[in-house]
Amino acid sequence: MCTTFFQEQIEWAVAGGADYIVAETFNDVGEALLALECIKEYGKVPAVITMGSLVTGLTADGFTHVEASLRLEEAGADVVGLNCSRGPTTMMPFMKEIRQQCKGPIAALPVPYRTTPTQPTMQSLIVPETDKYAFPVDLPAFTCSRTTVRDFARECLKIGVQYIGLCCGNSPHYIRELAEECGRSPPASRYSPNMSEHYIFDGNVKEYHAKTLLNEIRT
Repeated sequence: MCTTFFQEQIEWAVAGGADYIVAETFNDVGEALLALECIKEYGKVPAVITMGSLVTGLTADGFTHVEASLRLEEAGADVVGLNCSRGPTTMMPFMKEIRQQCKGPIAALPVPYRTTPTQPTMQSLIVPETDKYAFPVDLPAFTCSRTTVRDFARECLKIGVQYIGLCCGNSPHYIRELAEECGRSPPASRYSPNMSEHYIFDGNVKEYHAKTLLNEIRT
């Protein structure tokens, strides 16, 4: 049944001219391996296989993220890594471990939310004002800044992550930030903030904030 489920989707993708197939957000290594097997058999195109990330840092069948990535790489996945659940801050430590162990290309696609060591996934984030879980409708209270997204992309490039993106909660301006940090100039770059045209900052944001802070101290 599961094989048929994957086969149907893979054959549709290949018929539509897919260059490669992404199978993502698996919490079970066994299921991810089955998807990979089906891609190799029915798709015969490169396979990107990424695991989801639970609060425990383990898969549902008890593997660490490094172990899961290694098993998938050894089984023939062209790209392995993580996507979803964790924000940039709590995904990066795992990516560093995966990079140290895996030989081929790796992928990192966090959610653009400010997860923390004590609330490491978007599903575990709690809104301080209500003491209730933010997931799913109140997650905007935890959205990342553009700077955080750029910093994540920069760190990915530094450690050798080749496949960089974002998952649930992503927006066009975030992808533009990622692309520009990776040295690209997408069409949307013409909408990138230009502080030289700002009526207050006049091109020097740091100088403005320094003067504002100084005036506040004096008063």
